[in-house]
Amino acid sequence: MGAKGAHFFFMEKILNIIRTITNWLVIIFFIYMVLAVFYQVLGRYVFHYKLGIAAETATYSQIWMVLLASGIAMRKNMHVGVDILLRTLKPRVQKIIVTISSIVTIIFLLMALKGTIMLISVGYESTSPALGIPMWIPYLSVPIGILYIILELVILTLTKLKKSN
Repeated sequence: MGAKGAHFFFMEKILNIIRTITNWLVIIFFIYMVLAVFYQVLGRYVFHYKLGIAAETATYSQIWMVLLASGIAMRKNMHVGVDILLRTLKPRVQKIIVTISSIVTIIFLLMALKGTIMLISVGYESTSPALGIPMWIPYLSVPIGILYIILELVILTLTKLKKSN
């Protein structure tokens, strides 16, 4: 195996690890969110006891789950898109449109990422109401989610461009 092959194998191995971790995190966050909400409903209506921590942690779990699952949806090309017009075009024009669309999306995501840096800096100065943890910890879900979406978008775009050759 040459240097290029070893490099590709290493990158593919890292990508598979990232994807496996992401898949498991989405599952764990979903299960936790369902259990926390169930516990909160049970506590409120059956035992007449309100636990704010359950609502707060369920919310944070949902945010992490949605942002990470968006990257998984990107990997599987499951995001909503109108491609009926694209399919009628020649493969060369399709490649150009796919490339432009991906570049515009990445620019938007990078702008959102820039905004999250400010959000995280604010998070250093505040704490969550129920848990009392620094808010930068839950806010960290946004840049991690965005970076994962960008990673999967780049891979998906390169795959689409290779297919249309």
